Amino acid sequence: MRPRWLFYAPILALVLAVAGIGLLLGARLALTTETEVIERVAARYVAESSPQAQLSDCHARPAQSEGLWLVVLCAPVQGRGGVAYFIDRFGRVRDQGPVNGQG
Repeated sequence: MRPRWLFYAPILALVLAVAGIGLLLGARLALTTETEVIERVAARYVAESSPQAQLSDCHARPAQSEGLWLVVLCAPVQGRGGVAYFIDRFGRVRDQGPVNGQG
C-alpha cells in the first residue's frame, strides 16, 4: 500500500503553483505605475515613428472602456500621424490606432 501523502502530493503541488502565479500577477499589477507605462509606450512610439518623433509628443488619459486602464496619445506638434495606444491594467498595449481618424 502506498503512503497516504503520495495521493495528496500532486494536489499540493497544483495549489502551490496556482498560488505562486497569483502572487506574481498580483505583484506586477500592484507595482506597475502610470509613469512607467507612459514612458515605455512613448519610447515605443519614438522607435516606430519618424526621426522627428519625441518622447514629449505623448500624454495619457484614463481609459473609458471596460478592461482598459490608460490611453496614451502620441502625436507630433504638427498634429499629423498620431497614434493612440490602449493599455490594459497590466501595462500591456492591447490595441493601437490613429488619433482622430488620421494616419
